[in-house]
Amino acid sequence: MNELIQVGEKTYYISGPFQVGIFDLGTRANSGQREVCLIDSGVDSTVARVIDKRLVNAGFSVKMIINTHYHADHTGGNHYFKQKYDCPIYATKVNAALVSNYDICPAIIWGAKPINEILNNYFYATPTECMDIAKATLPDGIELVELNGHSLSQVGVRTLDDVLFVGDAVVSRETLDKHPLTYVYDPGTQLETLEKLKTIKAALYIPYHAQPVKKIKSLCDYNKKCMEENIALIREICEEPRHLDEIISMFYNRRGLKLSLYKYAVEGGIVKTYLTYLYNQGELVVANEDNYLKWKIK
Repeated sequence: MNELIQVGEKTYYISGPFQVGIFDLGTRANSGQREVCLIDSGVDSTVARVIDKRLVNAGFSVKMIINTHYHADHTGGNHYFKQKYDCPIYATKVNAALVSNYDICPAIIWGAKPINEILNNYFYATPTECMDIAKATLPDGIELVELNGHSLSQVGVRTLDDVLFVGDAVVSRETLDKHPLTYVYDPGTQLETLEKLKTIKAALYIPYHAQPVKKIKSLCDYNKKCMEENIALIREICEEPRHLDEIISMFYNRRGLKLSLYKYAVEGGIVKTYLTYLYNQGELVVANEDNYLKWKIK
């Protein structure tokens, strides 16, 4: 747990609930110290300190960070590393803007000034300057792979050791079994990404929320199966006109889940992403019944 593990000549990761990637950039001139690029930074400063301790013990210092996307569990350590190493932080354009202005991110989840329940380290990170990676010169041995769907403009990071850090393009079976409504911004694009990822060859795939695997097809298929089950259940619920809260309630009841205000804030929004997907696909219609907007399968 939280150990530094080498998986290639220059590629490492920190094991644990979050698999933080590390790429060795070589020795800094006149110092003898090896500099590294972090791929995501952990959920908060506490985790960042643990990561940093492992790096220091290995003779590493942080030269730069690449965030796969803006979510706080991937960017919560940015502020710690920025303060200690004054390292630049990069992400795709929209993610860089969100990381730099993180106060608006919980509002994306809630749709207004956020309730206190979601101002935690999974949905709020200290705003830290982050730059558009398109304007950066990537280090030799690193390339980006588009893996959109889970989040706006998410990227994976491939190293010269043929190790592919895939961010949250997939999550573990255990996570899906406990939390079938895992976050997805755009279900249609996410389904496409799961198919795409099966065609991307790598010697090792490292998801942020799952153990590294040499073959990723079965994990992609399991993630896709869970999404398709969610879509099918929402279709079934909407065979009769239902308003949003009714859909959320029925979804939870049929899945045997317990709703809370926190889950309503987070996972209620995920139900909306599936409704959006089905509506934009032309499968749902919306009618006003006594000022209740109700969704129904055509």
